[in-house]
Amino acid sequence: MAKKTNKPKAAAKRKTRKKSRKRKNMNGAPAPGQRLLPPENGVTVRMYRTGHGDCFLLAFAGEAADKPAYVLIDCGYKPGSPRHISTKIAEITDSIREATGGHLHVAVITHEHQDHVNGITETNFAGITIGETWLAWTEDPEDALANNLRTTFKDKLLGLLRARHQLALSGDAEQVRRIDEFLDFELGGDSETDPAPTAATALAAVGGDPAQSMNKRSMKILKDRAQNGVKYVRPHERIFGVPGAKNVRVYALGPPRDSAQIEDLDPQGEEAFQRLRLAASAETYLTSAISAGGGQPPFGNRYCIALAQAHVDPTHGSFFLGRYGQEGTLTGFVPGPATRASDEAHDNPAWRRIDKEWLFSAEQLALDMNDYTNNSSLVLAFELGKGGKVLLFAADAQRGNWVSWAKKDWKDGDAKVTARDLLARTVLYKVGHHGSHNATLDGPAQADTPNLAWMANGEYSRDFTAMITAVRSWAETQKGWDHPLKSIKEALLKKASGRVFQTDTDFDRMRMPDDASKADWERFQSCARGDRLYFENTVLS
Repeated sequence: MAKKTNKPKAAAKRKTRKKSRKRKNMNGAPAPGQRLLPPENGVTVRMYRTGHGDCFLLAFAGEAADKPAYVLIDCGYKPGSPRHISTKIAEITDSIREATGGHLHVAVITHEHQDHVNGITETNFAGITIGETWLAWTEDPEDALANNLRTTFKDKLLGLLRARHQLALSGDAEQVRRIDEFLDFELGGDSETDPAPTAATALAAVGGDPAQSMNKRSMKILKDRAQNGVKYVRPHERIFGVPGAKNVRVYALGPPRDSAQIEDLDPQGEEAFQRLRLAASAETYLTSAISAGGGQPPFGNRYCIALAQAHVDPTHGSFFLGRYGQEGTLTGFVPGPATRASDEAHDNPAWRRIDKEWLFSAEQLALDMNDYTNNSSLVLAFELGKGGKVLLFAADAQRGNWVSWAKKDWKDGDAKVTARDLLARTVLYKVGHHGSHNATLDGPAQADTPNLAWMANGEYSRDFTAMITAVRSWAETQKGWDHPLKSIKEALLKKASGRVFQTDTDFDRMRMPDDASKADWERFQSCARGDRLYFENTVLS
């Protein structure tokens, strides 16, 4: 009898110890080599602190007990940014290997930018196997629209490289440096030094072929390792699942299958968190750079006189000598024979000429090309059970991508699911493009265009958290970068009642706002934690 009586007590003790271990796995720092174990009825999202870049590991409860399903979304950083937070990408990929037992059920690449893929190298991913690799439809070699977009983009990229070459020959090192920064995004690099080797140098090493860029090679690693093949995901096509995960449904919101929407970059009117500078298109001015010649100004030859020939031209030479002087040596320009001492020409009138100025629009074209790639981001919403909580990973999607989310619905048997419904149930938002001005839309909840106010309505607001992949101290070293934008960060803090993770901000520095619910904050603290390499947030379905 005593033996029978003790069995329930022993079982109760084992059950208590098991619960204790589960709480430790959720909130305590796991030992090296420990697997990332999600709750039985939800997901644990791990945001790796790679630097100024994205790397997320999602651990879903598995269909089989004690066998979670792991999804990796991107793995990259901007060179130089990791040293601002004292992490190294090799440490992070080691952690991914340990947390998953060396197997990813799904690897997702949202788009082809350096800060999303350059952590993916053969060395870093040694010993990691992959079930499926998911890419946006824009990478599908059998998609006619995708092929057309890639051809157009490649032509622009080659033209930009020619323009860069012309600027290098002109000696404008600062302009070349700025263009190289944009080219880094498109071509890639995996150096953790600061400054990193330029993308143009890296491209030269592979014979000038963009198809052999570092970004392409990183993406190829995950495609080649996909044991069950590569999935090219199209928006609104269908609701699909995560292999091995229990009761998880996935919706693809973007990128849109519309080139005009991909080129729709900046928020308009009340969609913007701040007033934006509207940049003129630079492509018109780079037509000649994109052509095979690549070095002519944007005028017909009959309207041009080469700088070297201007002062000796038989018809117009006296005009140039009289008003612009003639080219000198180190002092720039000196008066020609027809000038007077009082003429302003002798003070070096380089500002009057446009022999190279047309090439300066190359920087704007580089910026536009970066934004087009951002706007082709694969945007995924993970639903925890039919009608349940939603995790939104918006990558670097910009306006046209956001607008497209609500253009179509998803068929769910005889019912339908809308983007407004998914966003209303969103409890975790991976903030677009490091909190940049053009990657999170503002607006009222009743607006027709998806925006931040659409997210986390009603009861879901109590669990809403945001994750910003930004290193502010590094971003401030870059020209014109404001990551995260102050007004966006403030809006997120208000909406999430302080529950906002940011790469460069340690977990123990997060504070509950004065007007927040203490009960909600304590529940958040019980489900979240952070250390030097990553933050974690557990969402119960």
